[in-house]
Amino acid sequence: MRKTWAVARYELTWDLRKKRTYIILGLFLFGALVFGYLLPTIVGTSMVAWTTLQGVNTGSALWWVDAHNVAFNVFVSGLFPLFIGGFVAADTIGSEFDSNTIVPLLSQPVRRAEVYAGKLLEKVLLLLAVSIIFTLLVIAGSELSIGAQSHLEAVPLVVLAEFGAFLEFTALAFLIGSLVRSGTTTLGLLIAVFMVILTTVLVVSLQTGEQEYMFLLPTVNADFLLKSTFYYIFQPFGVMVLDGYAMGGGYVSPATVGVVSAMEYSVVGLLANLLAAFAAGYYFFRRAEVKG
Repeated sequence: MRKTWAVARYELTWDLRKKRTYIILGLFLFGALVFGYLLPTIVGTSMVAWTTLQGVNTGSALWWVDAHNVAFNVFVSGLFPLFIGGFVAADTIGSEFDSNTIVPLLSQPVRRAEVYAGKLLEKVLLLLAVSIIFTLLVIAGSELSIGAQSHLEAVPLVVLAEFGAFLEFTALAFLIGSLVRSGTTTLGLLIAVFMVILTTVLVVSLQTGEQEYMFLLPTVNADFLLKSTFYYIFQPFGVMVLDGYAMGGGYVSPATVGVVSAMEYSVVGLLANLLAAFAAGYYFFRRAEVKG
């Protein structure tokens, strides 16, 4: 464990030296400012203050609805996790093999498993901190723009969903980077995966009312995990109304899914994606050869 922590500290040092890290953090702060303060100020109220959950009025000034609907849905349902979780980790493995900067680390008396675990540990802690800070900034911005916020007891749930969405793209970056061993290619493939996710969601929404398999898509399962958790808080064992979904042939109609089922699908999808991506990433990382 001591060696794993040493690798994590080494990885953090490298992250703090990258210009990309500060560009992404700037985007992160801008996103928190826009969604937490600017947009609510412009409209004069919470972005979705009229929202009700299955007839249960949850009140106004819902910072967590802003964080949920805007950060996940309006913000292209994953663009933020792509930049924060994916781009930060895109060159963690890929670029290091491509440029051979990983050689000094692998030349130390540490196993590859400890190197991989250390890199992962650093990203987990970094993304957890980002998720907490983003949520708190949204709350603070909403407090300043539209007044006191309600349901602050839900902060851990929001952080969990954001962290899960971020970490899924990090897992994809670890897998792709270990497979192609190129930072540039990893970035390109992450963007391609993101576009495939958006296209899949669009096609499914327009062609069918079946929602279950969508929970397996990165960011989508984290989004529904947060949403279904709130539904469960206010109306246990109720149903979720998925407004805006189409039911075959382009006929727009609300679709429904059981709250408990949505939570189960979301948790299973999230864990399955993380375990599969990190396990496969480690397999290719362990087999990757360093350039001579």
